[in-house]
Amino acid sequence: MVFKDKPLIAHIYEVVREIFPHVSIISSYHESIPGLKAPILKDFFPVQGPLVGIVSALLNAPTDYTFVVGCDMPFVRKDVITSIIEQARGEDVVIPRTNKGYEPLHALYRRSCLAPMLCAIERGVIGVRQTFPFLSVRVLEEADCFFRNGLFTFTNVNTEEELSRAEILNG
Repeated sequence: MVFKDKPLIAHIYEVVREIFPHVSIISSYHESIPGLKAPILKDFFPVQGPLVGIVSALLNAPTDYTFVVGCDMPFVRKDVITSIIEQARGEDVVIPRTNKGYEPLHALYRRSCLAPMLCAIERGVIGVRQTFPFLSVRVLEEADCFFRNGLFTFTNVNTEEELSRAEILNG
């Protein structure tokens, strides 16, 4: 999807590249993405769902912690990501929660999540939240930093209509 004259994923890549020296894209749909210098890695399992993407990222990560962000979020901001990271105190997961629920595709995960998450996938569970009873989780409740100029950081777009609405909101 094109957002503000370039692929939406390019906007997100630019933000995360300012924070992290190692950025990978997990996708079973792309071999390459023009203009992005990040490696594109395939999901480790043929099952669809955010849990599989998170596990695939953790299995490929060169660090103990991995920040996971969805590639459909036009309002991703550096200050929100760094705020989430700074609040980690050794937990397996540091995740925002709003009145709409958890934001698993805008959260910090530790490599220690792998065993419970792999067990969940083996049992056919693909929801991230279902692994929380087996993990140490720091929940970040809705905060002012999640909004800027009326734009909600965790807004995601899945249709052209939602993308058009995001462009109008963004001005």
